[in-house]
Amino acid sequence: MTLFRNQFTRLFSTSEMLRSLMLLLCWLLLWRVSVLMEYAPHASIWFPPAGLSFAAFLVMGVRAMPVLMLCSVIATFWVDSMYQMEHSWLQNAFSGILFGAAHCLTYWFGAWSLRTLVRSLSDEVLPKAILSFLIIGSVTALSAALLGTHALAVSGMIGSNEVSDTWLPWWIGDLAATIVLTPLFLGILSWRYPQIDNWLSGLSFQLQDQPLQPYLVKQAICIIMLVAIMLLAYLFPYPEVSFAVFFLIIPQMWMVYTETAFRAALSLAIFSLLSAILVALLGLMEQALVYQFSIIVIAASAYFGLAVPVLAAHNKQLSKLALSDGLTKLANRTYFFERLEQEVTRSRRNQQSLSLILFDIDHFKQINDDYGHTAGDTVLMQIAENIQQDLRQSDLLGRFGGDEFMLLLPDNDLQQSSGTAERLRQSLFNISLEKAPRRLSGSFGVVEIRTTETVQQAFERADANLFQAKRQGRNQVVAS
Repeated sequence: MTLFRNQFTRLFSTSEMLRSLMLLLCWLLLWRVSVLMEYAPHASIWFPPAGLSFAAFLVMGVRAMPVLMLCSVIATFWVDSMYQMEHSWLQNAFSGILFGAAHCLTYWFGAWSLRTLVRSLSDEVLPKAILSFLIIGSVTALSAALLGTHALAVSGMIGSNEVSDTWLPWWIGDLAATIVLTPLFLGILSWRYPQIDNWLSGLSFQLQDQPLQPYLVKQAICIIMLVAIMLLAYLFPYPEVSFAVFFLIIPQMWMVYTETAFRAALSLAIFSLLSAILVALLGLMEQALVYQFSIIVIAASAYFGLAVPVLAAHNKQLSKLALSDGLTKLANRTYFFERLEQEVTRSRRNQQSLSLILFDIDHFKQINDDYGHTAGDTVLMQIAENIQQDLRQSDLLGRFGGDEFMLLLPDNDLQQSSGTAERLRQSLFNISLEKAPRRLSGSFGVVEIRTTETVQQAFERADANLFQAKRQGRNQVVAS
C-alpha cells in the first residue's frame, strides 16, 4: 500500500505533471508536422512522434504510457476533423484507443527490451548498444506499423483492402524518425534526467564547451549540399538523380567525427527534416522511399561513427594499462623489454651507445614491515615520480617488480650512465616521505650494452652489478 501511494504521489507531483504536459504538447506538435509531409494516407516522409515515443519510454518507462495514449486519441479526433470524415464520437474514441494501444505498447516493449539488453552487456558495450538500437528500433517500428494499420482497419478508419498498401510506407516513416530522432530526444531528455548517461554505454549527450562557429559552418555546408542535390532531382526528374542524396553521408560523417554526440544528432535531425520539407515542396513524392532510405542509412552509419571516438578513448586507456605498471604508471616489464629490443636495434644501426641501469631500494622490506604495505606503495609512487623528473624525454623508466626498477638510456655510454646512476642515488636522499619518515638509499647496477651481446645477456650483467653493489654494503653504484 505504501509503495502504491509513493508511486501515485510521484505520478501526480507538480514536476511530473509539467513534464507530462510538455511531452503531450511536443508529441502533438511533431504529429502535426508529420501530417504536413504525408505522401500517402497515414504515411509521411517521416513520423517524428515515433522517435519521441521511443525516447520517452526509454527514459520514463511505463509512466509515459497515459500521456502518449492521450496523444493518440487526440490525434485521431484531429484527423477526423481535418479530413472531414464525420465519424461518430464513439468511433473516433474507439479508433484512438486502438491506435494508441498499438503505438504505445509496441514502443514501450521495444524501449524496455533495448534498455534491458544494454544494461546486460559487459564488454564492447557501445557498438553492441548501437547495433541493438538499430535492430530493436527497426523491429519496433515494423510492429507499430503492422498493428497500427490493422487497428485502423478494425475501427473502420481505413478499409481492410488498404492495409497492404499502407503498412510499408507507415513503417518506413516510423523507422526514419525512430532511427534519426530517438538519440536527439534522449540527449534533450538527459538534461532533465541525467541518470540516462549511466546506461548510454560511454556516449554522453551533455553539452560541452566547444566553439560554435565551426559547427555552424559545417552545418551550413551540409544544408547547401542537400538543397543543391534536391534541386538537381527537381530539375532533372530521373530516378537515378535522386540517389545522389546518399553522397551526403560524407559531410554528415565529418560532423560526427569532429563534433559532440548531441551536435551530431542535431545535424542528422536537421538533415532529415529539411529532406522531408524539400520532398514536399518540390513535389518529389515519387522518390519519397529513396529519400526515406537515405535518411535511415546515413543516420545508422553516423551512429556507428559516434562510437569511434569513445572506442578510441577506451582503446587508448586499455593500451596504457597494458603497457604500464598499475601502481607507479611506469613502463611494465613486458613493454620495457620490447622497447629495449627496439633501442638495441636502432643504436646498432646508427652506431650509437646504449646503457641499462637496474636499481632497487635498500631495506625496502623494512618499510613495509614498519609502516604497512599501503605506505610502501606510496613510497614507490613517490620514487617513480621524483626520478622521472631527473630524466630526459628519450629515457625509459620501468618497474621490474617489487622495489626493483629499470632504466634505459639511449645514446649514453658507460661513463654517462654511471653519472646518471650516481645522480639518482643521491636524489633518493632528498625524497621526503609522507607515509614512512626515513631516508632512502638505493643500489645501482650499470652496463653499456655491447654490440656482440643479446638483451638477456646485458640484463644479466646489469643484475650482477646490482647484486655486487648490495653485497658491498648497498647505497652505491657498480658499473662495468
